Amino acid sequence: MKIIAKVLSNIVILAALAFVLVRPALAQEPPDAVTPNPPQSPANRPARVVTVSTKDFTFAPQMIHLKVNEKVELDVTGGTEELGVRVNPFPDGAKANTPPGLSFLFGEDCYKIKKGQMVPILIEATEPGTYTFSCCKACGSKHKNMTGKIVVDPAT
Repeated sequence: MKIIAKVLSNIVILAALAFVLVRPALAQEPPDAVTPNPPQSPANRPARVVTVSTKDFTFAPQMIHLKVNEKVELDVTGGTEELGVRVNPFPDGAKANTPPGLSFLFGEDCYKIKKGQMVPILIEATEPGTYTFSCCKACGSKHKNMTGKIVVDPAT
């Protein structure tokens, strides 16, 4: 009987130790800790949201205007094909060592978008210029036609 009690006692101790090791955040986090809003929560969304749709190998709208220092969320929705969206952070015709004029909350090179799915792309315009966005996934015969422009105008 003593052996069984000792074995059960050791099992309880091991279970408690395993819980603390596996879930250290519970043991260390103060009870009044505040969880920050995730990057795409409504509290963190930019004031301006631009809806971009895709259909027949085109983006709509194909031209988006921003002002310097404006933050915007592009909500890109896929059409009947899977595609990808790449926004060039450098202005068209930029020379070597030109700093990027667009910055992104998530540094994706190619945002993958499934059929009918919406993907938010958070952008901040920091320099005036014209920037190209395009499909970065071979999506069909007219894939190369899938381009658009973001025009960043100087702040007024």
